[in-house]
Amino acid sequence: MSTFSFFKKITKEFFSHCLNYLTLFFSMNVMLFAVITLFDYAASLILRSQHIPYLSYTNLIVLVQKPMAILLLLLLFILLIMSVYFQFSYLLLGIQQIYRRQFNLIGLLKESWQEIRRQTWRSLSFFFFYFILVLPVSQEIFQTQLLNKVVIPNFIIDFLGNNLLYALLLALAGTVIVYLAIRWLFVLPLVILTQISPKEAIPKSLEITKGKFWFFSWRIFLLSLFSVGIKYMLFILIYFIQIGLDTLSQPYSLIGGIFNLSLVQVINVIGGAWTSILLMSLLMYQPVILNHVKKKEWRDSNVSVRWLNLLNGFILVMISLSLLLFNGLFLNGLTQREPKVISHRGVDSLMHPNGVQNTIPSLKETIKLKPDFIEMDIQETKDGKFVMMHDPDLSALTGNKGTPQSYTLEELTQMTVHENGMSAKVASFDEYLEVANKANQKLLIEIKTSKQDSKKMMANFIKTYEKDILAHHHEVQSLDYHVISTLKEQAPKIPVSYILPYNFVFPNTPSDGYTMEATTLNETFIIKARGTKKHVFAWTVNETDDMNKMMFMDVDGIITDELSLLKQEIKEFRDSPNYADRIMYYISVLPN
Repeated sequence: MSTFSFFKKITKEFFSHCLNYLTLFFSMNVMLFAVITLFDYAASLILRSQHIPYLSYTNLIVLVQKPMAILLLLLLFILLIMSVYFQFSYLLLGIQQIYRRQFNLIGLLKESWQEIRRQTWRSLSFFFFYFILVLPVSQEIFQTQLLNKVVIPNFIIDFLGNNLLYALLLALAGTVIVYLAIRWLFVLPLVILTQISPKEAIPKSLEITKGKFWFFSWRIFLLSLFSVGIKYMLFILIYFIQIGLDTLSQPYSLIGGIFNLSLVQVINVIGGAWTSILLMSLLMYQPVILNHVKKKEWRDSNVSVRWLNLLNGFILVMISLSLLLFNGLFLNGLTQREPKVISHRGVDSLMHPNGVQNTIPSLKETIKLKPDFIEMDIQETKDGKFVMMHDPDLSALTGNKGTPQSYTLEELTQMTVHENGMSAKVASFDEYLEVANKANQKLLIEIKTSKQDSKKMMANFIKTYEKDILAHHHEVQSLDYHVISTLKEQAPKIPVSYILPYNFVFPNTPSDGYTMEATTLNETFIIKARGTKKHVFAWTVNETDDMNKMMFMDVDGIITDELSLLKQEIKEFRDSPNYADRIMYYISVLPN
């Protein structure tokens, strides 16, 4: 069967039983929301009970010293893997029920639970590997919110990409995983739908995909392209309709805007389910699976329990009313605030930078662009003073061997920093601060630490700069928790942000806010931060899509290398005079 014929066949199947499919996805998402909420709460409870303020690679030593915490987190992780397996069992068995015209939510829950109970510890061990390594690559088909945090942060990818050897190794690893993802594409449906073990499913999947790597890759791409393309064509049509409605007087243009934005949301939900069914059906239409799917089996009942239908209906009505309220507020610009614009390392633009990072010339140029803050880096010197420097090793930027801590401030300021074909003298923090103060430019001071730092580093910093920081409304941030705790104990009035490279669990720290790497930052983290009266800065956000996403999530500040671009994006959103542009902005931040 050609790809287009397959597309038409499954599309007809989906829209013929659209209500059942939407009920399946809606009920699954309700369960996922509940499960994710419980996991977040349980993880936070474990950390609090073991007196661990946060979870990051920077405090692994603390975690190792807490065996009970490790045990409880390990148990929680096992439950997470089981939950992921339950989700895909629920989805695949639900599609099977609809194919058989025997859709029953209660029966589906029972079947999915029985499928979990059927698995052995050996099977779960395999699925741990499968879900962590292979599934993220196969997320076009096997999507799960439970593994949203299994990603490599952008700053790590950027670091690896800047080193040829690491970049080649990363590309090689990615190629191997993509190859495995296609060759093992049928393992999950074979295990769940034909009730065989992973050991039996792997060779069968390899047999199905033998010599067909590009066939399945291309078909997955085309099916996704067809459905997503149609969805976005409808979005564009709605946008142009709204342009016409915006010429009407109020309240008609607003009513039209609310209706059209709601229509976008409905199309997005139906389109997402449609794409998923197209891709899942690609797996289920293999003879070895399809023969099993088409078998008629006994069910307790072909009618879903009435109370469950009523519950689903009630939740759906409440969500719909909430969305209508949100849409009205969103179209009038009442759901978001303008984030603070923060220049990363005191420069603007990656392609055409206006200077060398953390130097006086680039500071003066960046001040002209009027950011809310300029983020910059300081380190302690051999003589207990502070120098402007990001890297722990001087060689990359200055050509000198050693660390900033191995030189005096006078020696360091004699060095020249070279970057992107430009050069400038290494600056002392005092010089940098003086220039910023004269221009009334607020700084976000990142304190970088080293094992070579003196024991009096923080005491010296507080004694020397506390009054200046408070007088000129500067702020401080650090990746070192000791810096955060010391500042809040000895200089509590200084606003301090704790830098988190990864969003594992919401932390419990005395900081005034968090600077979170944008890759794993989500709405849940921001809501929790608001609940504890802490701000959230996102770093490092350089692409327009990511900027819009961060603004949509309502972060308090965005740290970027592309300062001018970010200011332009904010201006366009702020100055949007019509509802059509707001709808297009909403479409731009929808997940693909």
